[in-house]
Order: sequence, then C-alpha cells, then structure tokens
Amino acid sequence: MNKNTIINMVGKTPLVRAENLEKELGISKIYLKLEGNNPSGQRIDRLAYLLIKDAIAINKRTLCVGTYGALSKSLALISQYYDIQCVFVFPANRKVAKHEAFNKENIKVIEYGKTQFDAINYSKKLCEENRWYNASLGMENNILNMTSLSFIAEELHQQVKGEIDSVFSLMSYGFSVSALNLGFRQLWINDSIKKLPKLYSCTINEGNVIYESFKKGSSKIISLPTEKIKITKYNRHLLNFNSSIAQDALDSIYDANGKITGISEEELIKYTNEFKGIEKIKFSTENGYAIAGFIKEARKGNLQEGNHVILLDDGRVDLDVRRVQKIDTDMSIDEIVGLMNEWLMEYTDPIYEIKEALQSAFDKGFVLMAYYNNKLAGVAVIVHTGFENFIPTYHLGYIATKRNIKGRGIATRLLSKAIEVSNGNISLHVEQNNNRAIKLYEKMGFRKSYLRMIHESRNEL
Repeated sequence: MNKNTIINMVGKTPLVRAENLEKELGISKIYLKLEGNNPSGQRIDRLAYLLIKDAIAINKRTLCVGTYGALSKSLALISQYYDIQCVFVFPANRKVAKHEAFNKENIKVIEYGKTQFDAINYSKKLCEENRWYNASLGMENNILNMTSLSFIAEELHQQVKGEIDSVFSLMSYGFSVSALNLGFRQLWINDSIKKLPKLYSCTINEGNVIYESFKKGSSKIISLPTEKIKITKYNRHLLNFNSSIAQDALDSIYDANGKITGISEEELIKYTNEFKGIEKIKFSTENGYAIAGFIKEARKGNLQEGNHVILLDDGRVDLDVRRVQKIDTDMSIDEIVGLMNEWLMEYTDPIYEIKEALQSAFDKGFVLMAYYNNKLAGVAVIVHTGFENFIPTYHLGYIATKRNIKGRGIATRLLSKAIEVSNGNISLHVEQNNNRAIKLYEKMGFRKSYLRMIHESRNEL
C-alpha cells in the first residue's frame, strides 16, 4: 500500500447493523462502529496519523515514544509512508522489542528501565535533549488525541440515518467520552443534530465509585485502590485511567446525561461470548466492555427504541467496502481496469468502455472498493447520468469481484453500498442469461423495467 491508500484507511471505518443482536434484545437499530478496520487494526491509528502530521508540520523529523502498546505499532506502520524516523523506548527484556512491526529502516528501538513509567520518562528526556517530537500519551498531545477521536462523531452523523440516542464506548484513559462529547457538541452548535446522544462509558466495576462520588458533588479526583484490584489480562489496560481519571471526562458524561457502566470480569466474558455467538464480528474480549455494557443496560430495561451505537476499538469485519477517490488508491486507472476485465470474465466489455466508465465515476459518480482482509477483492463503478427525472441519476456500470474468493458476500456488500451512496436513485443493466446476477439484483430491490436494445452499428465501433 502507498501513502494515499493508508490515509484513506485511517478512520472512515465501517458502521454495520447488529441485526441478530437487535432480535435477541428486542431493540431496533443497533450499530457497531468497527475501529479494527483501521490499517493496524486499532482505533489508535487515528491518533498516530495526527501525531505524524503534527511532527512534520513543526519540522520535526524524529518522533519518540515511551510505550510498547498499540500506539507504537500504529506509528511503526504509518510512519513508513512518510519521511520521518521513529524511536521507541521499551522496558528492558520485553519480547515486543523483537516484534517484526519494529524491524524497519526508519525505526530504532531502545530498551531502558524496568517499567513502562521508566521508558516514558526516558523518552521524554531524549526528546528534550535531541529536540525530537514527544509522541508518548500524556498532556502534551491530549488535544490531538481528543481531536482525532472527535472525528468519530462526524462519521457517525454521516453514517446513521437520524438522531443518535446513545453511544457506548470503552473507558480507558478517558479520552473517548471527552472527544465524543466535543464532536457531538460541535454538530449540535452547527445545527446538524437536534440533541446530544447519551454517552455510556463502560469499564471495570470499580469505575462506578468515581462517578457516584462525582454525582454527589465531589470535585476531588479520586484514585482507586488499584492494589486491591485483581489485575488480569481483561482489565490491566483500564487501570491507568481509573487511577488518574480526568475531570473533563466526568464533565462530558455528566453534561451528556451519560453514565459509567461497571462490568465485572464474569459479565465481560459472559456477554462478549454471547455476542460472538450471534454476530460475525471479530474483536478481543478485553476490548469488549462496550458490548458488555450495552447488553447489561438493555437487559436491565434501561434502553428504549432508537439509534444506538457501540464503539469497538479493535472490532472488525473481514470485508470492508469503501468509497474511494483516485488519489486514495495506489493503482493506476489501467491497472484497475485490467483487474475488472479479469474478474468480469465472460460478462466483460471492451477495455476502452470500462476505462471511460471508471474515469467518469471518479469525476462525477462513485467508485467503491471492497477489501477482504485489507486486500482488494471487488470494485463497483457508478456513473452519473446527468439526469434527475428522465432516468435514474446514477447507473451501476460495473460490479466486479475477485473470483477465487467465494461465499463472502462481496457483490452483495458492494451493491448495498451502491444503493446507499446513490440514495436508491440508481439503475443497472444485466445480461438476460445471467440468472445468478438477476436473482441478486431482485433480492436487493431492483425490478425489471424494460428491455435495453442497442443498435447493431455500435458493434462496428
């Protein structure tokens, strides 16, 4: 992938309906925001991208981080496509230092100290001595972190039809709820939405101690007795936030009439396993607090009909369909046409026709690309007809899918997205003997209107 492809894949993550969960809970319109479809498989790519942009903007070409978590892997991936060096400081004797993600020419790994706290302090010292960009999580880049996550609110506004009633997210460092509140408030100020969604922050049970104290009027930031909390693989990534919770996160929850939903480890495992049994979404259990929180609140009868969104930090689907601009892809027009010609097989057209349609779609219509496991697996070309009423405004010129990937619903997902971006104002042509395609189109709401006839002289062109 080139830089443009990577940029296009950061953010703009898919939103899918959890229709099986809707039936299970008796609640309509549950949406899943799948942040695992970012390039590195984590929501943190949003921040990594902005950190790199910020470093370049202030003319700093070396970026230093004192962490061995998801942020480092994300920076390692995205930085390859920019003229920037990365220095990662990890505690000594950690296996992560040998991870293939950091085996790149632009990356240097330094092992220092025994704890992550040691590594962060040393990275800060290196940044001060060498005038490097400090990318470690902390006060220095709080604003960038919140900005990167506030974009999710705008994406949700574009993706969800109608007002959003609630948003469930994982509470870790406290940035999520503050950033979402910031994004939704901006939409409200601009009159793009009429009400603010209720924000639910889902965390370990001990998180409720903080919120209940806050609701009673305490202005003191409370530290949890972490020494009394049993640390497991499911909660260790949450304790940093709960031991030094930010006041603005609590303000955001309070302002949005939100709530901290405490989840025990038993509930986390129970509800995430239940969800995985009915929905084909991949995510790690330790990042499933938002799912568990949603199911818990629904089972208690605390959720009404409406539009509900669950943010999954590493949730993903193998198949991701996106609208792309020409600048977003590292392939030339001819290369895309060549693939389409191959995938269309006996239903292909002359190369010059496919090329003309593709160029027109990039200019005035839509080009959709389906990625299966982050590899191109299908293309839909939707051209603008130039009419509003005489014929449908958009026409599906081509839908081509990779032939060796069967049973993944690629064509169906492309077609569904085509209907979405065109608001259903779309037509298509299909060969009379292509019964498989005709059945799919009819299933998706298309109906036979008339028989298309082409003058025989066209064949002489």
